[in-house]
Amino acid sequence: MPPGYSMTVELEAGPKAPPPLQVGYSAKTQLLRTFAILAVGGICLLIPSVAKEQGPESWRFALILVAAAVLWALWTFRRVRDRRPQVIVDESGVFVREWVVGTVPWENIEYIAHSSSIRRGLVASVTRTRRKPYLLFRFVETPKIKPTAPVPFSWLQFISAEFAIQEPVIQQYGLDTPVAEILEKIQAHIAYWQTNNGIE
Repeated sequence: MPPGYSMTVELEAGPKAPPPLQVGYSAKTQLLRTFAILAVGGICLLIPSVAKEQGPESWRFALILVAAAVLWALWTFRRVRDRRPQVIVDESGVFVREWVVGTVPWENIEYIAHSSSIRRGLVASVTRTRRKPYLLFRFVETPKIKPTAPVPFSWLQFISAEFAIQEPVIQQYGLDTPVAEILEKIQAHIAYWQTNNGIE
């Protein structure tokens, strides 16, 4: 080999992983939701004036409803400043904070359906109200719930997650990214995962 000559071998580069997607709360939507809840609480103050018996019982009932509305509004307002990702789509799988199961790997996802293609039964529609559009997931095996909050809040977190994981969905309402875009990213990552694992 002549002096000063070097030979380089270019390796064929495989497909690059799609960029990850992080989805957070929509501050505008959460703020509007907060005001709507407070408006409902304000309407509850009219109950004593329209009740047949305008006594202390009607005021007590109205104030209980107002207090519940205020607490709900405060809980919703927390999301306005919450910058944590609520949904993450990357090479590892899908992370949905509401599910409290960590990241669900791609191999554990059996299928994903858009709400436009789902026909729900009457019982499911009543017991689990869903705002369209949303994505519905079905798992090969139900992931284990992993509470992150301290006791006793972890108990409430577990109960909420247990209910959510029975029909796991990503709802567009309240998020800053349309579910159609989330689905596109999911499909891109699944295609990449299948290519890397020799799945056709």
